[in-house]
This record gives sequence, structure tokens and C-alpha cells, in this order.
Amino acid sequence: MNARVLVIDDDENVRMLFARALKLEGYDVGTAATAEEALSLVREARPSAIFLDLGMPYVNGAGFLFRLRGDPAIRDIPVAVITGITNLDQATVADLAALGARVWFKPLSIQEIGDVAKALLAEA
Repeated sequence: MNARVLVIDDDENVRMLFARALKLEGYDVGTAATAEEALSLVREARPSAIFLDLGMPYVNGAGFLFRLRGDPAIRDIPVAVITGITNLDQATVADLAALGARVWFKPLSIQEIGDVAKALLAEA
């Protein structure tokens, strides 16, 4: 069985790029455009790892991560926060790390997307 990676990003182009790159690496990929949709998908078909955008409307990536970590059934899924917010302060990075997420900055190459997935799955 292939590892399942969930890509959560409000930008459809980013979701599709990441999904294609991960499929080329052999992963089963799901996508979600919102935190609410993502939480539902995580509970239905638990992914092996999550790629999470930080800057989403309504409930942002940090809000999603907080909810994920608060649910004992799904709290241990490895998460990569992948953001285009280039001026992210160290306190926010530390807060995300405290919630068990590592931060990467967009853009990522196809190779880097695969490397992030491998790093996450090594944590699982």
C-alpha cells in the first residue's frame, strides 16, 4: 500500500502541482482547499502525512494544526507547513514546531516536494 499524503492549500494551482509531484513519487494523494474540508478527509481516510498551507482564509493552517493535535485519533500525523509567507517570524515558527510541524517556504521544486514527503514519512 502506498503512503497517502494530504495536500491542504486554498490555491488550486499549488494543490495540483504538489499532487502531481507527489503522485510521480508514487504516493496516493488527497487534496483539500479548506481546513474544515481537510479535517473531514483526515478523519475519513487517515493520511500518512500532511502538506499544510499556512495562509488560508477562515481557519488558517495554524488553526487546522491546533485542531488536528487536539484530536487523539489523528494527532500524531506528521505535518509540513509549506508557506509563501516570507516574513514569518521566529516565534511563529517556534509555535508551529511546538505543534509538531516543520516549516518550508514556497516555492519548492519537484525534487524538494518529494524530499519533504520522505522526511515526513520517516517521522511517521
